[in-house]
Amino acid sequence: MFGKGKIQIAIQGTDYAPGDIISGEVALALKKPVKADGMSISLIGEQKITRSGSVGRGGQRSTTTQNIRIYDFKQKLDTAREYTEGREYKFKIKIPKDILAAKPQLPELEDTLGQGLKIAQAAAAFMGAISVQQTKFYLLAKLDIPGGLDIGEKTDITIG
Repeated sequence: MFGKGKIQIAIQGTDYAPGDIISGEVALALKKPVKADGMSISLIGEQKITRSGSVGRGGQRSTTTQNIRIYDFKQKLDTAREYTEGREYKFKIKIPKDILAAKPQLPELEDTLGQGLKIAQAAAAFMGAISVQQTKFYLLAKLDIPGGLDIGEKTDITIG
């Protein structure tokens, strides 16, 4: 065990449908007591977005890939305190029925005239094609340690 300790997430399964409830338990395995701002579990959805096309006068091909968060629900399990070995937290998270319809929320760019221009529109006009390669959902349990490295654990799940 590296660092200050680790977190374990225990859930019944990894396959869920929209509207299901994910229930489980988060357990702390700490080397010594740790002061933290809180303990949380989050359900996160990310899409891998690839932009490709030609850029510049030479027509050079360019491809960029990034993960964009499309869903982020955080449930607080405990507040600021000193955390000790063996603490366990039960949780339940209801998956929204419309979660599979979630789309990336791209920030807006401002042009020189002060009018809004969506990044997606600018990228499509400037770079070419934008494609969504995959959507990934996971649970993230985190002990928020101020001024230090957080202790976290991620568990992949499938929603479909």
